[in-house]
Amino acid sequence: MLSSRVSRAGWRVQKWSQWLWLSGLGLAAYLVPISASGAWLLLAPAAIAVGYGAGRRVASLSAGVTALCLGGALAAISLVFSAHLSVLGFVLNLLTAVVLFVLLPWFIGRSRRISVEFRQQEREHLVIQAGLRERSRLAGQMHDQLGHDLALLALQASVLQVSVAKDSPAHAQAAKIREQADASVDNLHRIIGVLNHPQAAAPLSPGTAVPGILGPIGLAPLEIIERAESQGMSLACIDEQGLLAQAATSSWGPLLAVVIQEALTNAAKYAPDSAVRITMAGDLQRVSLEISTDLPDPAPARRSGATGLASLRDRLEAQGGQLQASPSAGRFIVHAEIPRSAAPAALASVPATATRRPRRWLAVLIPAVIVLAFCFGLYQLQAATYRATGLSPASFSQLSIGMDREQVEAIATAKGLDEPLPIIDAPPAPAGAQCRYYAARNGPLDLGSDMFRLCFSEGTLVAMDHLYPLD
Repeated sequence: MLSSRVSRAGWRVQKWSQWLWLSGLGLAAYLVPISASGAWLLLAPAAIAVGYGAGRRVASLSAGVTALCLGGALAAISLVFSAHLSVLGFVLNLLTAVVLFVLLPWFIGRSRRISVEFRQQEREHLVIQAGLRERSRLAGQMHDQLGHDLALLALQASVLQVSVAKDSPAHAQAAKIREQADASVDNLHRIIGVLNHPQAAAPLSPGTAVPGILGPIGLAPLEIIERAESQGMSLACIDEQGLLAQAATSSWGPLLAVVIQEALTNAAKYAPDSAVRITMAGDLQRVSLEISTDLPDPAPARRSGATGLASLRDRLEAQGGQLQASPSAGRFIVHAEIPRSAAPAALASVPATATRRPRRWLAVLIPAVIVLAFCFGLYQLQAATYRATGLSPASFSQLSIGMDREQVEAIATAKGLDEPLPIIDAPPAPAGAQCRYYAARNGPLDLGSDMFRLCFSEGTLVAMDHLYPLD
């Protein structure tokens, strides 16, 4: 009850904080464009901080875009009705303020938020994958150890059946024990199938000791053979090079132990009355193992869910080894090649390519592209405005009173404006004259506010003035 109340309270606080950040984002998009030049010194840094904070704290993309659009729209309305600006000045004032001081900081903050969330999800993914692989490893070891123990139990029951009279109660009880052991093996396969994650790789270190409810699993190869013999299995071992003794202290020993344990488990399960022959050989690079048994008649049906040999083949191939299991000349032979360089691999982590990292350079490239596109668009707008309304001071100095309109238009090629800008202090025009107004600029990058006025009467230039903005 208390935790649910705390959770609801935390959610309400988070919701209110996001609303506050959104309000600040919209307010910054509104105030910065309409502020006077002196207020910019305070509002511009504040807008950058609020924009970045809103990008970091607000999860919803649509909410952030909506706040920016509302603030920009209100600023545009305020500029239209309260400021005497040209179209170019209006666009420059609005877009420069909103894009550079609000939109870009918000975008950078949001990119940072996405990067942090991705790293957190990646860490959670790594933890989950490590848990799944550990679960798969334990499942494989449970399968190997318990399957081996149950197979030996069935073998002991089979030996008991042979040693007592066929019609005696002991014979019937031994048969029941063997049937129960076989059923337990089938149940084990189904349980392990549930524990194994479908996408997890086969465990590579089955011979490591795992403390817990299963007890230590990592027996040496020679210990496995002795344990099987003590349970009644008939074994003949040929090891002229003493490889079984070496395996107890070698890096390839755990992998050899798994091969022997799986082969003896299958022999006890499918051919309990057959003698098992183990042949060991090796050179400086590899160790060869061959385990063979007589094929039972009739051949037993393959158990559903039994994946011991297939899993074992994957383990060997992962270490650079080989495994072949097939009948030959009335015997079933398991042949394994184990490289001496094989070592029990630790629990593997998720490969770096399993999760896609965010491209951090996009957080720099996208704002840079936006700024460049913004500057290019403003330059094109400025150039178009200059071509339509601009007249350079050098060209203006070439004009003189009394020139006809054609001579003037050859020098002042822009069309000009019918009225001066609202910020220009224009004296009365000469009586009966028609006047054109030009932006007094040297080129597209000249942002001056001065204007030239050319007045014509009956096709002749009668007045030319240099006009200045209001103080």
